[in-house]
Amino acid sequence: MIDLTFKTLDPAETQKLLTDIAADIAPVTLPEGKTKVEVADLPFYDEFKLYALSDTTLAAPNTRYILYKDGDVSLMNWTNEPIYSVNERAPIKVDRKTAIPYAKFFFHYVRGQLGRFIIVEKPEEVVWLSNANNKEKADVAERLMPVTYKGIGRDNLITLTATVVFKNALFKTDIKIAPFEMDVFDPEINAPEHFTIGQMKLTNEDLLLEDLNVPVDPPPGEFG
Repeated sequence: MIDLTFKTLDPAETQKLLTDIAADIAPVTLPEGKTKVEVADLPFYDEFKLYALSDTTLAAPNTRYILYKDGDVSLMNWTNEPIYSVNERAPIKVDRKTAIPYAKFFFHYVRGQLGRFIIVEKPEEVVWLSNANNKEKADVAERLMPVTYKGIGRDNLITLTATVVFKNALFKTDIKIAPFEMDVFDPEINAPEHFTIGQMKLTNEDLLLEDLNVPVDPPPGEFG
């Protein structure tokens, strides 16, 4: 589960931010005096912060997200593209201390059309349908693990191991992260694969349980 602390901006700070970003997020518009803005620090960027922009004239979900530093804004769209773009401009710092928070951030804000990978470390982080029974809850609970840093492999990629829910199944998987731009030989395709800084890849997926009574999120919409 992602662990970010958001702070609410005061009205003057909110108005300045909305003025500064208006041209960059067009055609998206945010109502003056009716937009709540919150900001969270991200340990893997020196200057970019994550901003939550909530249009209070709308019912929830009503929040958009941006990565922003003075004069540079990226509107999040639930794909990896805005994150990878900022990674190259920031640049991102991926090391033993920041790899896990970065992975949690990435998988929370990147949601594919075919489903999303939800990192789950504790039983209380699993969302169940009302018809889920105690046995399957216990079966899942005993297989969960904290996201674990495994080091840098011979491929020079940082490796994490985590348990994730994808659709209605629980997997154990390795998460590979490029700490810098590089080419990595992929034995599956017998060719080098290019990684940009901060690029992710899931490998060694191990299906632990399937047909779980958990909600399957629809494809992402505009808000989150």
